[in-house]
Amino acid sequence: MGIVTLFLLGGLSFANVPGLQLLVVQIAEKELPGTEDVASAFNIASFNIGIAIGAYVGGLVVVSPLGLGATPWVGALFVTAAIVLTWISMRLARK
Repeated sequence: MGIVTLFLLGGLSFANVPGLQLLVVQIAEKELPGTEDVASAFNIASFNIGIAIGAYVGGLVVVSPLGLGATPWVGALFVTAAIVLTWISMRLARK
């Protein structure tokens, strides 16, 4: 059961990437035609930077006095920050 759960979690974790990639390319096409390749590259680079930051902060939490048990709470803080940034981005896009 654990392997099935890990497989599903891994699949769902990256299921949003193609949709976001398409959105970034469409926005680049509309706002600055000819920059779709650069926008696409920056989008994927952003994912990689996010993975690196998450791994780094997760490692810091594990070796801190908080320990391994605190990683879900720190992850929840990252998710909350992402939701706030998404909300701000949506509000700015409407203007």
